[in-house]
Amino acid sequence: MRKKRKSRAGLWISIVVLTIVVISGFTFWKIYSIKSSPEFNASIISQYLFIDSTNNVGYYIFIQGEKRNLYILKVKDHSYNSASKQEIDFKSPLLAKSLLADMLGVNAVYDYYVIFDNTVEDFSNAFGINTNNFDTLFEKLSQRGLKFFDYFKLDGIIKKLRPNTTLTSPALAKLLYAFGNYSVKTFDLPTMTEKPLKITVSGKTFERLYIDLEKLEQLKKLLGGEL
Repeated sequence: MRKKRKSRAGLWISIVVLTIVVISGFTFWKIYSIKSSPEFNASIISQYLFIDSTNNVGYYIFIQGEKRNLYILKVKDHSYNSASKQEIDFKSPLLAKSLLADMLGVNAVYDYYVIFDNTVEDFSNAFGINTNNFDTLFEKLSQRGLKFFDYFKLDGIIKKLRPNTTLTSPALAKLLYAFGNYSVKTFDLPTMTEKPLKITVSGKTFERLYIDLEKLEQLKKLLGGEL
């Protein structure tokens, strides 16, 4: 009887040890796979465009890891650059992101976008933040940063955002880390008017919010000294 008890005890100990080894191995692999990704690399500039489709507002975010800065530019839909004759249209997030990068002189290697359509609150809740407001979300993320258990939630969070995102787990992890560890600087894209003007061309009506080019140049010079 004693031998059987010892045998069973030994079996349970082996199972427990094996379970611990497997869990530890998975944990190490999960964290390492994200941190070792080029997309997480602090020396590489990454840019993000978060689009709040409910309020027609976008947040162009880019990370300058070497100088430990995270920049947020608040942009309104239909912002129009009269010099380049190009419009920021959130219906084309890839083009909008590219135009914003060109306007500010940002040379990013990795870029992503997320279109939020009544999903801001769900996204916030995933990080233990109760808000449907981006300004509050960014403020809370700067206090929170990247947590240990986030590594295991990132895939699920991104899955809920699809197909309206190009985010990856390393990209989201880098963003969370930057919020918590870097200096967060927020700006508004300067415009001539508060609301878009309606312009009719060849019988078609367009909404355009003209960018203040003089103030944009000042903003570029300010950022140019930091990039």
